[in-house]
Amino acid sequence: MDDLYYHLEAQIKALIQQCEQLKQSNLKLKQVKSMLIREKETFIAKHNGAVAQIESMLARLKSIEKSQ
Repeated sequence: MDDLYYHLEAQIKALIQQCEQLKQSNLKLKQVKSMLIREKETFIAKHNGAVAQIESMLARLKSIEKSQ
């Protein structure tokens, strides 16, 4: 009977350790996700800025063409 308790105790300790490892892994994944979301937002803002600049240049070129 004692062997059964020792075996169960060992399994419980292993599960607790695995749970802690999973918590740490989950925390790291959440941090990476947050960083990637911020990078995505930065890239979208830069993309939108570049699109606006290109549209502005095209409008100026069209304006120049009309005036000639």
